[in-house]
Amino acid sequence: MPVYGVTTTRGIVSDEQKADLAAEITRIHSSVTGAPSSFVHVVFTELPEANVFTDSAPSRPLLIHGTTRAGRPDAEKVRLAKSISTASSEITGVPESRVLVIITDTPARFAVEGGRVLPEPGDEDDWLDEQSN
Repeated sequence: MPVYGVTTTRGIVSDEQKADLAAEITRIHSSVTGAPSSFVHVVFTELPEANVFTDSAPSRPLLIHGTTRAGRPDAEKVRLAKSISTASSEITGVPESRVLVIITDTPARFAVEGGRVLPEPGDEDDWLDEQSN
């Protein structure tokens, strides 16, 4: 379920960096939350420089918005955000001062994937077992 949207201006992140960043976001999310990596989605959006502003001036940030299932401790979400921020800067070369990571929650019962309501955090194994039957 987690969906990580990565928004930046065109030309900031190469295709290879996108693949590396998607893999690292997936690894971090699974490591921190214990959720299966198959749950993680990473989507990249590149905009023209004229469409991205910070402090009312054109900018070249790396904006990452992760939507995750509610119910995880705040410390876990902080760890997710910090780890993703650091990794994103290291992989892309964008200074961490230009990286913004936001983690928001949505109740699992409000998300449907593969035609099924998602499980609460910690109930993934049962949910996956039901899917294979």
